[in-house]
Amino acid sequence: MLRPASLTDPRVRAVTDALGPYEWRRLTPEMVCRRALAAFDAPDTPGPVPVPRHDERIDLLVGSLARCRWRSLTADAVSRRMVAVLDAWRDESRWLEIELRWLVDGDG
Repeated sequence: MLRPASLTDPRVRAVTDALGPYEWRRLTPEMVCRRALAAFDAPDTPGPVPVPRHDERIDLLVGSLARCRWRSLTADAVSRRMVAVLDAWRDESRWLEIELRWLVDGDG
């Protein structure tokens, strides 16, 4: 279950602010995600440049947007969803690393 990120989370604010100057609903899902990731990675940088197309997280976020009617959501709601997806992905990646370490070390 995906836990929504808080509106007070500075990463949510940064993503919302990064989408705000654009007619983001008219952007492709990939471009929305690239802009969101740039803001997520550098929340204190005004107008960050979108992340490169080869960033592995883009497909993750595009898939998340494809599973909802994202163009009908507010920028805040889209931002909260993307931050929550990225947090869940990061947590899952950390668990996989731990489990792999257990297997390699023979503790698992």
